[in-house]
Amino acid sequence: MSGPAGTRAGIWAGLRVVDLSTGIAGGYAARVFAGLGADVIKVETVRWRDPLRDLGAGLGADITTGFAACNSGKRSVLLDTDSPADAAALERLLAASDVLIESAGAEQRTALNLGSDEIASRHRHLVHASLTPFGDRGPYAGHAADDFVIAALSGLMAVQGERGREPMSTGTDAVSYLSGNAAVVGISAALTARDCDGRGQHVDVRALEVAVATQIFDTVAYSYTGVERVRRANDPAEPWAILATRDGHIAAARSAMIAWEELWIPVFGDEVPEWVIDPTVAASGEEVRAALSALIASRDKRDLVELCQLLGHIVGEVLTIPEVLDSPQHDARGFFDDVDYPSQRVREPGPPVRFSDTPWRTAAYGGLRAPALGEHTADVLAEVRAARPGTGTVFAPPPLAARASRGSSGRIGLAATAEPDQSEPPLRGVRVLDFTMGWAGPYATELLADLGADVVKVESITRTDWWRTARRMFTGGVGDPDWLWEMSPLWNSVNESKRGITLDLADERCRDIARRLAFAADIVIENFTPRVMASFGLSYDAIHELNPGAVMVSMPGFGAGGPWGAFRSTALVTEAMAGLTGRGGHPDGPPQVIQTSPADPNAGLVAAWAVIGALRAARRTGRGQHIEIAQVEAMTHHLSFDLLEFQATGQEPPRRGNSMPGAVVSGCWPAAGADEWVVVSTTDAAALERVVGSAAPEAVAHFVAARDRRSAANALQAEGVAAASVQSAREVLSDPQLAASGFFHRTDRAFVGEHAYPSAPFRLSGSPIVPRKPAPTLGADTRAVLDDWLGIDSETVDDLEVHGLSGTEPRGSRGGKVVQP
Repeated sequence: MSGPAGTRAGIWAGLRVVDLSTGIAGGYAARVFAGLGADVIKVETVRWRDPLRDLGAGLGADITTGFAACNSGKRSVLLDTDSPADAAALERLLAASDVLIESAGAEQRTALNLGSDEIASRHRHLVHASLTPFGDRGPYAGHAADDFVIAALSGLMAVQGERGREPMSTGTDAVSYLSGNAAVVGISAALTARDCDGRGQHVDVRALEVAVATQIFDTVAYSYTGVERVRRANDPAEPWAILATRDGHIAAARSAMIAWEELWIPVFGDEVPEWVIDPTVAASGEEVRAALSALIASRDKRDLVELCQLLGHIVGEVLTIPEVLDSPQHDARGFFDDVDYPSQRVREPGPPVRFSDTPWRTAAYGGLRAPALGEHTADVLAEVRAARPGTGTVFAPPPLAARASRGSSGRIGLAATAEPDQSEPPLRGVRVLDFTMGWAGPYATELLADLGADVVKVESITRTDWWRTARRMFTGGVGDPDWLWEMSPLWNSVNESKRGITLDLADERCRDIARRLAFAADIVIENFTPRVMASFGLSYDAIHELNPGAVMVSMPGFGAGGPWGAFRSTALVTEAMAGLTGRGGHPDGPPQVIQTSPADPNAGLVAAWAVIGALRAARRTGRGQHIEIAQVEAMTHHLSFDLLEFQATGQEPPRRGNSMPGAVVSGCWPAAGADEWVVVSTTDAAALERVVGSAAPEAVAHFVAARDRRSAANALQAEGVAAASVQSAREVLSDPQLAASGFFHRTDRAFVGEHAYPSAPFRLSGSPIVPRKPAPTLGADTRAVLDDWLGIDSETVDDLEVHGLSGTEPRGSRGGKVVQP
């Protein structure tokens, strides 16, 4: 990651993006392209004002914290699209651009002729991305929705909150940021496909589908087990805990909670009551937890976390907004970007991903602050008038020669030597060597497989991916079936369409094979803590020497270097230390863990769009590069508004609970029936009054309580009020909108049979997304992959199996059962 960033162009330098969206999702997608070097034009219209312009404290020149949160790096053009002259100016701008991002409702889509077919007929070259709640077809098409409503419909709120209280949202804008990142993946894929013949296409991103695709815990697990998780935040039955310290809170995994001998006795010494560790004392779990809580409450959180991490346990500090800004890890890595606004200088989240050769554009290297309304209208329109007429594309595709396979000298991109056809998946011929475990990395590589890449998942029979036994999260480990490692709903959901091999990388023969696979790959991806890959002889420097064209992706929790660089992390830890956990929960209670772990799929989406861009750059230059995604940095972007609001006002924003910023009324109220709930969130008080008779929260509560949840929600939606019933995982699987769109697909996998799985979180109109195939059983493709990629014969694989270095069952098992060694 060395070299002066100011001397190197961003990965999408030369690209022009028109951002016609309003709100966070589209705005953030365009913000990402600005950070990656594109010229992003924020087109604002007189009739359809971006509500973010009115959200939060002012930073001067009609720029608010809400607007600045996802609009840095852009130029602003203000148009009166009811004027023929300005409508024509918009058309000229689209003709001179590469990407259009919009979030138009039906009225705006009609008025500005933004239908996908209309755009394609007028601007054949344009990649056109639509970000909407539900798409333009199906029973929910036209329904009003924000993150709060999507959280209710997608099943998130059914498991978020405390037992006996109302369901809770996350207290963040996670769905919008996930949708924005999903759009960047889809747009990047569409641009890659456009290199073939200059044709753009439509990228369709629907917030409900994104939300379900990125919270697989409950829908797929219910399909497997028939078990639905219940709301139990801060309950002893949770697999994690939020515990109060002397100065705040920590988040601890269950494995840490029960580690008295290995963790708490070394930390607290003689302070640990003897009865806690005396096997002759029959203490209850609640009594033991209370004893631990009392000990933890006597110490400061940072001291505890550093000790726990030193001893190798998954424990994280729950940071407040001011503490995120003062994070020693962010400071050591120079994460925040100092940006000058008319009224003050603020610190904005910096790169969500770090490229070794094509840096994120910051204020220090030419990045722009969020613009005032119409600040660049004259300049942009003058540029457009001077542009050469024709197709209007300003972004030259890489030459065909750079896109061809490089054979034995290393690979860059497509394997085919002939010009690819856009009817093929965009990443056809790309080889991905996947060393990742858990969710974040495997989700990234599954998205690459969706786009046509040949993804090879590397595991070991001595240390399988820990998500292979994640079924226990829902069953508690009771009644583990035979072949447990093949029965995980989570592993099987995020590893579809891959090939699986097993190699014991502790052995030099297997490490040599792994190095040869890296030589044959276009992309190598891992999510270990720093230094693990180097211990295998697979550091970026080693891979680059073997294969200069390879793109390597590392996905550590906190990044390489810094005081927390070696911390063990899962989403539990990264969300706590990015500040998200502190924003969740009831306003009158302690923080809550986000039950659906958005940090993992968020990092997966970021990795996917980073890889696609870097691969395209490698095809152009012949050089690969190293990409580092510190998951805590990628997740901090979700709190951009809260971070800016604190700096502008000097006050930490209160925890949202079930309120939405900018809404006149928002909340979750009980409907008729047991544990039946309706979410309402609207900026239109008049519409609410037409249905309820009043916009007072008490009136809304009375209206909902008198009806069943679906009738109440439908009545409100009929008048344009965003509302939805809180759905369970079972109900999400049969949701009529998702059924109409065909979002769930069914595959029949060995050992588990046929189940429903979510599909990709975006749709492409011109390039096929590969239909997902069942996730591989352990080591199922070792022989085929080693033959296909390296020409290694079956006798060699036989020898590896004889010596316990490869196989199709974990070491210590036979015939699906665990046996004694």
